[in-house]
Amino acid sequence: MFEENPPSRNLTRLAHPEDAQETNTAVSHVSRDLGNTRHVPADNRNSLAPSGDLPPSPASLQHHLANLKMLMSRQKAEYESKIASLEQRHRELQSEIKGMQSKLGQQRQCYSLVEMKMQNAERAKEDAERRNEMLQKEMEEFFETFREINRWK
Repeated sequence: MFEENPPSRNLTRLAHPEDAQETNTAVSHVSRDLGNTRHVPADNRNSLAPSGDLPPSPASLQHHLANLKMLMSRQKAEYESKIASLEQRHRELQSEIKGMQSKLGQQRQCYSLVEMKMQNAERAKEDAERRNEMLQKEMEEFFETFREINRWK
């Protein structure tokens, strides 16, 4: 007769839950139909044999096998289209990443340039402050000297 765990039961353990329901439905229909075919004679010559001892008709099994193959080919086509779609999205994202990396490189260069300009401005400010201090001291010395000259007059 039939195995306790027919190979079609392995089809119910799919990776995608949305496909599992469809496969479970197909397998249950096959199992139900197989159960029904056990009680139907294969041809009219064996109509006197007990109904529980008859194997399912080859045409019925071929029909169910064809249905399962059709289901598998449809799932394969769906998976392949999903894979192609994901690969296309992957390429788009890779392109986007490259663009973003390029922009990031430009931003880093801009940041480095701004940082150098800020350092240069800070140095220029410190230099200007030192010059101002020196000028202030020179002016004080000049006025001090000028006062001394005016005192002697």
